[in-house]
Amino acid sequence: MESVDPALIKGLTIGLGAIGPAIGVGLVGASAVGAIGRNPEIQGKILANAFIMVGLVDAVFAFVLLILFTTS
Repeated sequence: MESVDPALIKGLTIGLGAIGPAIGVGLVGASAVGAIGRNPEIQGKILANAFIMVGLVDAVFAFVLLILFTTS
């Protein structure tokens, strides 16, 4: 049986690991825009919470990269 190129495995890991956070950031952004459209007076509070959520969602991708590059 032939071995698989490690670069291919790393590329697939990055690609598949980025799908979840990308969907999460899109959902947070869509929800923030919808909430601001319904209640524009509290735009600052909504955006502050949205940025915190985007940071938490992007932390998942950071963990994917950390695991990927620290393993052999």
